[in-house]
Amino acid sequence: MLVENAEKWGGKVRLIGLSIDSDAGTVKSHVEAKGWTKVEHYHVRTAGCTADKDYGVNGVPHVVLVDTTGKIVYVGHPASRNLEEDINTLLKGESITGDGT
Repeated sequence: MLVENAEKWGGKVRLIGLSIDSDAGTVKSHVEAKGWTKVEHYHVRTAGCTADKDYGVNGVPHVVLVDTTGKIVYVGHPASRNLEEDINTLLKGESITGDGT
């Protein structure tokens, strides 16, 4: 999605992966195997990190969409959304609607 929309989205869109795997090596192997080079990856299953709890991650995959003002506008499973369409809508400064918003 980032590759196909790189020109249109420019530096306006960031995908950040928060891994809840038990060790960083597993995260690295998975990212390399999938070729996810355009996503920023962070290993959050470390002492003191509460990102999974802070963002309500109960399973994976899990998406949090943030609009251009920094407001969280969607939380949930990505299969229930057209993320590319949602991102384009948010970049126009418009609101998204539906379940999870």
